Amino acid sequence: MDFRLSIGFDLPREALRNIFYDMIRDALILELNIYEAEISDWSDAQQVSISCTYFSLGIDLDEEEEYLERFREMNLEAYGVDTNVLVNIQFITRTFDIGWLKLLKIIGKILIMNDGDLILEDDSTYPLLKRIKGSLLINSNLDDYRTWYMTKENLGLLNYPYEERIL
Repeated sequence: MDFRLSIGFDLPREALRNIFYDMIRDALILELNIYEAEISDWSDAQQVSISCTYFSLGIDLDEEEEYLERFREMNLEAYGVDTNVLVNIQFITRTFDIGWLKLLKIIGKILIMNDGDLILEDDSTYPLLKRIKGSLLINSNLDDYRTWYMTKENLGLLNYPYEERIL
């Protein structure tokens, strides 16, 4: 399962490696036995690439500014969000139910530490949630499958106030 998290960040994209690594470590190791949590970091000068027991995420640092600007304009036009960092997330299917909960905790930490816009889309570029101008909006127009993993209980893991709305 593939997801895309677009974030408006004021920090250089290279700094995101440490931020994401620490967030993943905190979300996994603090709650699990250290031997159950595997985190690998294959980042280099061109990309941030971190994987763990449940998912992997990647940020292409070598993206051309032209591409990023087109992507930013696309998100502004389609969703009204101003983002400049694209994070690709790929879940391990057999552990999606646990990995999804961990990702929600990580997104919650991002919401608290960064006040920029944010949007989370699934593999069909279906917006699941977005933060615009400080307000977190959850898509209330979900099919049965998406409703299964976007429950109020799961969304409570964001630890951030939200309102439901058709996105």
